[in-house]
Amino acid sequence: METYKVKILGSEYNIKADRDGEHVSRVATIVDQRMREVSARSQSVSTGRAAVLACLSLVDEYLTRSQEETDRVRQRVGKLIEKLESVLER
Repeated sequence: METYKVKILGSEYNIKADRDGEHVSRVATIVDQRMREVSARSQSVSTGRAAVLACLSLVDEYLTRSQEETDRVRQRVGKLIEKLESVLER
């Protein structure tokens, strides 16, 4: 496990991770960007509140994408089943 230094919303954090530095940096950049977006919408939001709102936003985005991917896979599997059934019926 390595320790990496990242900067999020102007503060530095030491992050321990099993991933490589590039991955940790990408994650920190995404979190920083989302927190900046949240902070820009409301100038009086605290860092803690910005962090919570950014996390909620990121998890919502993740779950939406996961559901969309699940739906795509279900459709694809359904089409493959239909093809198999038509071939097996011959």
